[in-house]
Amino acid sequence: MRRIYTAAEMRRAEQWAVNQGASFEELMENAGQGVAKDLLKRINDGKLAKPHCVLIICGKGNNAGDGLVIARVLAEHSISVKLLFVLGRELSELAQLNLDRLAPFNIEFSDDADESLFNDEVDWIIDAVFGTGYIGELPEHVARVMALANQAEAYRITLDVSTGLNCDSGQLAEHTFDADLCYAFAAYKPAHFMPNGKSKSGEIICLDIGV
Repeated sequence: MRRIYTAAEMRRAEQWAVNQGASFEELMENAGQGVAKDLLKRINDGKLAKPHCVLIICGKGNNAGDGLVIARVLAEHSISVKLLFVLGRELSELAQLNLDRLAPFNIEFSDDADESLFNDEVDWIIDAVFGTGYIGELPEHVARVMALANQAEAYRITLDVSTGLNCDSGQLAEHTFDADLCYAFAAYKPAHFMPNGKSKSGEIICLDIGV
């Protein structure tokens, strides 16, 4: 049976897991590791070509933290990773923790969404900006980055819900990230089954993260 959680239900489920002895750090690690493991399996199975370079677009909260876990695992498998921080470097505590864990790796960091970042060298773009709590229109500079990502000749992957997509209502902001593959964490979200959400999610994989 498919589980479908609203944003509020997802927050309660995560808190329940923590109350049972898990930690938010563990849930983030499980989410990032789960995505990376599935992507690497797709490479091994011939479903995806191994990328020369992966661009991960990060916000500053837990969605960014999930992306930074993915960055670490891909780097451990000798995949070149670039990080673009679209909301500055004042990250949440857990996102900062996972950024610090990238210190041993040769990863390129940028705060400037220059068009040159979205060049032919980048094979995958991972959207790790806003998660299930997103509501409303995107900030202008974030919308610009999403527009560049959508125009790029790259395979696009999103975490939980595409940036610009309202998890509960399915409402789309202008330049919502247009994913080829979406990883839902713990449960599907209502927007995944709405026409707008389907159009921006691509293939949807639900991952168990311990919730």
